[in-house]
Amino acid sequence: MLNLIELRQVSKTFHKSFSKSTILQNIDFTIHKGEFVVLRGENGAGKSTLLNLILGLIKPSQGEVKLMGLSPQDSTSKLRVGVVLQETTIPKNIKVKELIQLMQSYYPQKCSVDDILKQVKLEDKSEDWASSLSGGQKQRLYFALALIGNPELLILDEPTRNLDDKSYKEFWEQITACYKQGITILMVTNNNSDWEKLNYLATRYINLHKITNSPFGRQLSEEINQTNSNQISTQNQQNKTTERISYNSSHYVSKIFREQIWSEIIQLLRTPAFLVGIALFASFVSFLPFHGENAKEALASFSVLILLTICIDRLGKRISVERAEGWLKLLRATPLPPGIYIAAKVFTTLLLSAVTLILIMILGVWRLDIEANLEQLSLLFIGLIIGAIPFAVLGLALSYLTEPKSYDSIAGLSIPIGLATCGALKLTKPSFFPDIVLFSPFYHYRELTLWAAGIDFDKHLVFHILWLIWAGCVFGLLAIWAYQRDSVTQ
Repeated sequence: MLNLIELRQVSKTFHKSFSKSTILQNIDFTIHKGEFVVLRGENGAGKSTLLNLILGLIKPSQGEVKLMGLSPQDSTSKLRVGVVLQETTIPKNIKVKELIQLMQSYYPQKCSVDDILKQVKLEDKSEDWASSLSGGQKQRLYFALALIGNPELLILDEPTRNLDDKSYKEFWEQITACYKQGITILMVTNNNSDWEKLNYLATRYINLHKITNSPFGRQLSEEINQTNSNQISTQNQQNKTTERISYNSSHYVSKIFREQIWSEIIQLLRTPAFLVGIALFASFVSFLPFHGENAKEALASFSVLILLTICIDRLGKRISVERAEGWLKLLRATPLPPGIYIAAKVFTTLLLSAVTLILIMILGVWRLDIEANLEQLSLLFIGLIIGAIPFAVLGLALSYLTEPKSYDSIAGLSIPIGLATCGALKLTKPSFFPDIVLFSPFYHYRELTLWAAGIDFDKHLVFHILWLIWAGCVFGLLAIWAYQRDSVTQ
């Protein structure tokens, strides 16, 4: 029989500065199909750390974790897992129905949006902004997101928080129905009101102790609920069969990608203040004090500055907000592959960059008297956009590698670093600085742009393109690595 959750000799130690703290040590923990397991323990015992390990949000320092028989770092391990987490903030500028549709796209065996809305009593809120819901309604929405993938396993972290009396009663009716349908449940709760309900449902209570207070040197102890452990779990194992599901077609993956892009675009379009700010910034090209041939280089340089701002500053800030608010943590607990998430962010950023660049070129040709045919402008447009791709990926990597609160400072440094290392400023001191410039992706981006604009450059076009491709690959691997070991989660 397949163990839905399995931990073998798992320990987790966190390192900070020159100190380390061991939260979990030599944990053995298994959940079988058909069980209703309650995880409890005092604050600081490591309950959240244990859930993060199970969901693959962090990796164990030692030992092995399996989710649905696979490594939890594998996105496919979560295809039949539904999750409700603490400390998650719903994205702004997206409606309830749109949010559920987005989450629905991640799962191959999904429930219908209308059925889920009806089940959690939110059908009359489908067109409301998700972020404007009351606390109890948001908790019901999180439960809807957990159910939309037709889960075989539910992992619930304090799911009854913020529920009013009516919502609380409805929640337990839904949980009871899920369990009777054969859904295995792992629940963490410190709500005393839950215990009466759990006495009729739970098959096991797992107690997690702090390492310093562990009885007999063991962090985990368990109590079997004899009332339910045999009859209900045996019945449930017969109701639902375990199937190994995987992404089996490029069509399915492309559908997730399209839905992710669409979600990014509609949220972007619903931020008019930001879009107006970008348009005003782009319009400054009209006031550049250049005309004729010199204006062409000024237009190219101004375009690079705008695109770097969008790719590094805007994109990185958006990721930082998602990390700080916990939304990215919830996404990582779903089957959404990291590559698709990152590709959708980059694509949307490049789309915004392309629209902004068209506006800059129109204003530049009109106001600066630039003499260039459509072919030359098209080549410049393509060169600018292609050269911006590595920097969009760099913005992603930086946003995952830094603390959200400090990202503004890091992003602010990127522009002066870019100006210093792009080769436009002929800095010769210290003596080794010109050699360092040759390794800077900003330098290769500038040379590619000069070539595309028909301006003198150093004649090594292929080298510059290859260097930018190499930089994009390195930044991409760094972004995926940092995404998978997000320091905010830890």
